[in-house]
Amino acid sequence: MVRVMIVDDSLLARNAIQRALEVDKHIEIVGTAGHGMEALQKIPALLPDVMTCDMEMPEMDGVQTLMSVRKQFPKVKVIVLSSITQPNSAKEQLCRNLGAFAVMAKPVKNPNMNAITDGTDLIQNIHRAMGES
Repeated sequence: MVRVMIVDDSLLARNAIQRALEVDKHIEIVGTAGHGMEALQKIPALLPDVMTCDMEMPEMDGVQTLMSVRKQFPKVKVIVLSSITQPNSAKEQLCRNLGAFAVMAKPVKNPNMNAITDGTDLIQNIHRAMGES
């Protein structure tokens, strides 16, 4: 079982990502957070294996959150999600350089976060992060 924490400032996005992941019986959503600071406070209690992290958040954006998680909780794999898909953007490269396991588009349609597209890529990246195929 892979323990996953979802970090996104949008409740609608958190719920949509959770629904996208719930189709995989080997993934357990252990908790959610609305921003990076909240995530850092919850990680010691929730003990996630993998954390999805929104790129754009108030208080502490995805880059800052990634840096803190990698420093404080190096065993937690971080998958950075973005609603703005610009392959090989400077922020995407920065996240990869800082140790993000993957940087990818959110598995939801915008602006209607209730509509899930396909969470298959995210699910595959979560399993890959754990060394599974």
